[in-house]
Amino acid sequence: MSYLKQTILPSLIVLAPLLPAATLNVSDQFYNAIRADNGQAVAQLIGSGAGVNTRDSRGDTSLMYAAAVGSVEMMQQLLAAGADVNAKDKFDSTAIMWCSNDLRKVRLLIDKGADVNAHSKQGRTPLQIAAMHDGNVEVIRLLLKKGVDVKAPDSGGSAALIAAAAANDTGIVKLLLELGADVKAKDAGGFTALIEAAGNGNAEVVKLLLARRADVNAQSAPSGERPVKNGPIAIGSLTPLLLAVTSGSAETVRLLLDAGANVNARDVRQMTPLMLAIATDRPHEGIIRMLLAKGASTDPKSNANETALHWAAKFQHPSILPVVRKASPEIELANLKPVAAPHADRGVREAVAKSVTLLQRTNVAFLREGGCISCHAQNITSQAVAAARLNGIPVDEVAELEVVRGTRLQFTAIAPGMLERLDPPAVEILTYSLFGVSAGRVEPDRVTDALVHNIAAQQQANGSWGRRGIMRPPTMDSGFSPTAFAIRSLRDYAPPARKGEMDERIARAAKWLMNAEPLTTEDSVMQLLGVKWAGVTGPDIDRLSNRVLRLQREDGGWAQTPHLKSDAYATATAMVALKQAPVSAIADAAYKKGVAHLLSTQAEDGSWFVASRAPKFQPYFEGGFPYGHDQWISQWATGYAAIALSYAIPDTRAAK
Repeated sequence: MSYLKQTILPSLIVLAPLLPAATLNVSDQFYNAIRADNGQAVAQLIGSGAGVNTRDSRGDTSLMYAAAVGSVEMMQQLLAAGADVNAKDKFDSTAIMWCSNDLRKVRLLIDKGADVNAHSKQGRTPLQIAAMHDGNVEVIRLLLKKGVDVKAPDSGGSAALIAAAAANDTGIVKLLLELGADVKAKDAGGFTALIEAAGNGNAEVVKLLLARRADVNAQSAPSGERPVKNGPIAIGSLTPLLLAVTSGSAETVRLLLDAGANVNARDVRQMTPLMLAIATDRPHEGIIRMLLAKGASTDPKSNANETALHWAAKFQHPSILPVVRKASPEIELANLKPVAAPHADRGVREAVAKSVTLLQRTNVAFLREGGCISCHAQNITSQAVAAARLNGIPVDEVAELEVVRGTRLQFTAIAPGMLERLDPPAVEILTYSLFGVSAGRVEPDRVTDALVHNIAAQQQANGSWGRRGIMRPPTMDSGFSPTAFAIRSLRDYAPPARKGEMDERIARAAKWLMNAEPLTTEDSVMQLLGVKWAGVTGPDIDRLSNRVLRLQREDGGWAQTPHLKSDAYATATAMVALKQAPVSAIADAAYKKGVAHLLSTQAEDGSWFVASRAPKFQPYFEGGFPYGHDQWISQWATGYAAIALSYAIPDTRAAK
C-alpha cells in the first residue's frame, strides 16, 4: 500500500457531493438547488416542510449558501420565505460577510436588517472584508451610511485601511483616511498600509500615507505564515522598500528613499532591497541604479550565502549585470558548472512513460517529506498523467486517484475561512490545485466552490490577478500566470448561479491579458493559454501564437528570458500553449523541433534539469526528485515536458 493510501484515505472527510436530491440530507439539497439557481427546487423543499433556516454541520444556512454561490434572486426568495438575515455559523460568519463585494447582495441584506458590525471568530467584519476587494468603494460607502463602526478596534477603519492598501484600491484608502484610519496600525502579521501600498507600487497611496507620517521603515513580523512541516516560512521582516523594489514603480521607490527608507534593510532571509530588485525576470534598471546611488551595499550575503552580484549572474541581464559587477569590485563569482546528466536516446512514447513513472513515484516522497500537495509536484503530475493516459501510456491509476482526493482534502478545513477572505499565501495555490483536479474531471463540490469564491474575490479591478512583493521567477513573477490560471479555474468550476458574473470576470481578465505587454517567455505562454481558456478565437489567437513561435531558438527549444539558454520548462510550456491554438504548418514544424529538443535533453531517469532562479523562502527538504535545490522547477519542467511529448505521440516517427 502506498504512503498516500496509508495517510490520506483513512482521514478523508467525505464532502456532500452534487448528487441527486434523494441521496442527500436537507441542507445538501438546499445547497445544490441554490448553486444551480433552481428556484423551483427550493420552493418545493420549503413547501414540503424543510425549514429555510436549516443548518448544516458547520451551522451554515441556505441564505449563507446563496450569499456565496447563489444569485440575488435566490436570496430574495429565501428572505421572503423567512430566512434569518443575521444567522451565524460556528465561526460566527454571517451572510453579509460572504458577499461583501457584491453591491446588490449587500444592499438587499442591509435592507432586510443585516448587522453591518457583525464580527466573526476569525476577526473579520463586513467592512474589513469589503475593503479587501479592489473596485468596491460603493459597498464601503453603503456600509458607512448604514452605521458601520470604523472606530472598532482591530476590525474597524485601520484594519480596513490595511486591507484596502493590499487590494490596491486608492478610492477606499482615501475614504478611510478621511475617516481617521490610523496609518501606523499593523495587522496580525505586522503589515502596515504603507508596506502593502509599496508592494503594489501605488505611488499615489504611498504619498498619502507618508504625508500622514506613516513609518517608512516599519517591518513586518519575522514570519507571517503558518509553519510547514520542515519549519517556518521565510517571508517576514519586510519593509515598504523591500517590497516596492519589484513593483516596477520607480516613483514609489523614490518616495520611500526620500522619506528615509533604509536602503540596506534585511528581510528574514537577509535579502536586501538591491538583491530583490535584481532577482526577478522583470527588473527595473532605474530602480537598481537609484538604490546604488542611495548607498545600497553589494557586500551583504543572504542566508543562502548569495550577494547581489550572485543574483545578477543568475539572470544574466545585459544592462544590469555590468552595473552590479562594477559596484562589487571585491566580490568574486565561483565558476559553477551546470549539472551534467546522462542523456537518454529514446522515442516519444518511452520518454513520456519514463517521466510519468518518475513523477508519480517522487510525489509520494514529496508528500512524506514536505507534508503538502504542491503545484510543481502533484498538480502538474495530475495533468501529465491525464495526457499520458489519453495517449495510451500506462499510469498508476490508484496513486493518481489518491493524489486527486488529497488535493481536495487539503482545503476541507480552511474552505469556510476562504469565504470570508482568509486567503492562502498565494492565489496560485488555489488555481493550480483546481488545474490539477480538473485533469481527473473532478466534479465540483463545496470545497471547489470555496476556492472559486476566493479566487474571484482576489481579482483586480483591471481584470488581472497581480503578483507583488515576493517574486518567484519564472512562474510567480508577473500577473500573466495567475491571471491565466484564474481564468481556467473560473471556467472549469464556477457555480452555475454565478455564471453571468464569472463570464464577466473571465472577459475582463482576457482583455487585460491581450493588452498587457509580455517581457518573458512565461508571459507570452500564459497570455496565449489564458486567452484561449477564456474562449477567444480568431486573429487574436493567431497573433499570440505567432509571438510564442517567434521565441523559439535555433536548437528547437525556448528560453525563459532572452538572456538565458533554452531549457525544458520554457520549451515544454511553449509547446503546450501552442497546442491550445489552431495548428498551422509553421506551428506544426516548430512543435516537431521542440519534441526533438526535449528528447535530446531528457536525462536517463526521465527528468529534465532546469536551474532555479527564485529566491527561496520554503524550508529546504529533499523531495525525492533529482537536482537538490533545483528540484522544484525541474519537477515542474518534467511534468510539462511529459504533457508536451504526449501530444506528439501520434507523430512519433516524424519526431524522431
